[in-house]
Formats: sequence, structure tokens, C-alpha cells
Amino acid sequence: MTEVVGLGGMLNGFRDLVKDDESITFVGTPGFCTPFAAFLAFPIREKRLAFVPGLEADKTRKLVATEYGMELGEATSPDADVVVILGGMAMPKIGVTIEEMAALLGKIEHQKLIGVCFMGILEHAGWCGTPAFGFDYVMNTTLMGDISSP
Repeated sequence: MTEVVGLGGMLNGFRDLVKDDESITFVGTPGFCTPFAAFLAFPIREKRLAFVPGLEADKTRKLVATEYGMELGEATSPDADVVVILGGMAMPKIGVTIEEMAALLGKIEHQKLIGVCFMGILEHAGWCGTPAFGFDYVMNTTLMGDISSP
């Protein structure tokens, strides 16, 4: 167990998890998870990166570094050294089941599986410790904040 603090800690912690890997594929909900994949991809932008929208491996796109930051690029294979499941996939409103995620993972060649989520959603959804697929690591970040009037 490693504790990370703040967004910088999250980025550094993730970079450390994949430092020896050459290719990473993020799986997440279109729109909601896409910017989180781009956020996590920025410090490892020299690697081969991809994003799978939802359960649609055939719609996988490259994540590429541009002058504007990380952006989706041309179509690519979802196969990678590491697959990262983003927590949005486990949110009740999205409706992805453990069995559906396991089926998708069966279509993507990978050696390591990482879950990245906020507020413990992967654990709350029952995705941690499931026999259908096993995470090598889960990075959970808790967000706290406030809104005030100056």
C-alpha cells in the first residue's frame, strides 16, 4: 500500500505503476472518463497509449500528445502491456456488469490490470477481488473540496 496525496501524487503514483511497461490502454466511459485517461496519460506520453470507449474495443483510439495536451487520435488496437479500468465503468448509472467487463478483458491482450477510481467506486461496485478478473493494483483517490463566496 502506498499513500498518494493530491493530483501530483496521483500522477506520480500512476507513473510508478507503469514505469516498466511500454503500452497502456485505458477503458472508460466516453466523455466522463476520457479526460481522466488524458490526465493520467500526460506524464507517460512517451509510451504507446490508447483509450477504449465503454465496452467497444473496436472503437479504440490512440491517445497522443499534441500542443494542446493529450488528445484522441486515429484508430488502434486495444492490446497493451497494461489495461487500466477507470472507475466510471463501475458507476451504477453506466450499468456495466462484472461479466461484461470480464468479456471485454478477454478480448484485449494484456499482462497487467490496474483499476483507477475515485471515492472507492470499484470496491463499492464489487469489482475488487472478483474471480471474473483480478486487479494487480487499484488506485483509489478521495476527493474533498468546498465552494465559497469571497
